[in-house]
Amino acid sequence: GLTLADLDALAGRDPGAALWDLMNDDDTVARLSPDGGTRLQRVRTILGRCIAGRRRAPLRRWIEGTWLALGGPACVENAADLDDALAFLGQLDELEEGGDLADFEVLAERVAGLYALPDAPAGTRLQIMTIHKAKGLEFDTVILPGLGRAPRHDTARLLLWQERARDDGRHDLLLAPIRAAADSVDPVYRYLAEFDKTKGTHEDARLLYVAATRARARLHLIGHVNAAAKTLAPQPGSLLARLWPAVNAAFEEIAASAPGASSEDENGVAPPATVIRRLPAGWCAPAPQDVAWEMPPESPPEEDVPHGGVEFSWASETARHVGTVVHRFLQIITEDNVARWDDKRIATLHDAFARELARLGVPRSERDAAVLRVATALGASLRHERGRWLLSEHRQAQSELRLTGVLDGALCNVAIDRTFVDDDGVRWIADYKTGAHEGGDLEAFLDREQERYRGQLERYARLMHALEPRPIRLALFFPLLGGWREWSFQ
Repeated sequence: GLTLADLDALAGRDPGAALWDLMNDDDTVARLSPDGGTRLQRVRTILGRCIAGRRRAPLRRWIEGTWLALGGPACVENAADLDDALAFLGQLDELEEGGDLADFEVLAERVAGLYALPDAPAGTRLQIMTIHKAKGLEFDTVILPGLGRAPRHDTARLLLWQERARDDGRHDLLLAPIRAAADSVDPVYRYLAEFDKTKGTHEDARLLYVAATRARARLHLIGHVNAAAKTLAPQPGSLLARLWPAVNAAFEEIAASAPGASSEDENGVAPPATVIRRLPAGWCAPAPQDVAWEMPPESPPEEDVPHGGVEFSWASETARHVGTVVHRFLQIITEDNVARWDDKRIATLHDAFARELARLGVPRSERDAAVLRVATALGASLRHERGRWLLSEHRQAQSELRLTGVLDGALCNVAIDRTFVDDDGVRWIADYKTGAHEGGDLEAFLDREQERYRGQLERYARLMHALEPRPIRLALFFPLLGGWREWSFQ
């Protein structure tokens, strides 16, 4: 929230210095205004705690926590901006390696490819569509933006051809191949290329006519030209070029008045000054609110956190990502054909496993062990009798099936790892669990896991039963443990 004058006082004298060093230099800070000094002190305190916690928590949680402490959510204009922030934080989740970013350029490229999410509370009066989709429709107001942009140049095609009608009703085919690099331009190819270009110009005019005639009451045409060019003209090939004979006078009038434009409007009123949107100097986050909450009876109890709450995030994060990759490739196996898969084929996919794990953010130091764990889980699934049966072809078989419904008055979204109908007409719902067990008494551990996940699978069954009233059996499959548990849903 610093003003431009305070920013200059902070960094203007030494633009090559690290900003964090300047923020911690007392002489530099003393040059700020009282308001600027108050604001900088608050930000410096928050960022100091942030820097001290670097790589001690997952990257997304680290950045998001700092953003919340700075008051980021209080600066947004609407709820859709929060969704956009979550999209950015999601990119950090995907690119993290050991609590940091391996390459900032990759993040920049990803962010450049993001688009703002639609505003869910917005009404339905505004529709955005291509000109082709608007054909046959009408609207009170039509806005056509970007008319000054020229389309990309078409790459030379391998073959060009054109049918030509004869007087007797038959047709000739005029055909020309692309020239070789050492050859001169083929006149037939050049003729056909110009012919296609002319057809494209006519098609552009037709599309523009279609778009303009969709409006019942108001039509807004938005285009631009380069005012600094010697000749005021639109880019060749743009839709504005098709309109130019009708609109060039308006553009020339604006261009003629631009150099001597006054800072006041025609009524002598100066335009409003630019407003800096910032938090008040004494802003602080709202106090936490008490929320009454009871754990649903089907939810498993939280396990005690060992070692006084110290977070071993990398082990848990890597295990979670291993599970994601295993689930992904088990789905691929079911969509392909389990008969085509064996240990030899899995051995050829180690590089693919490594790429998937890297994309999810598994650090290099843990990637080899994670690849081995993925391969072990997939191989064990194929060798296990019930596991291979689970992955085989069945009636109405689906993997990663997503269902949404209302349970106990609340909206419920689930993803079912594997479901199908067996030869006896029973619907099976199975979940893969890729966890390991280092202690003894494996059977007791599997029994506990069955009780732990019973509520989860029975929620799946309740949603499925609402779709089809047939018998349902539930199953848990543990590839790394060779474990299997199944029971009937009542």
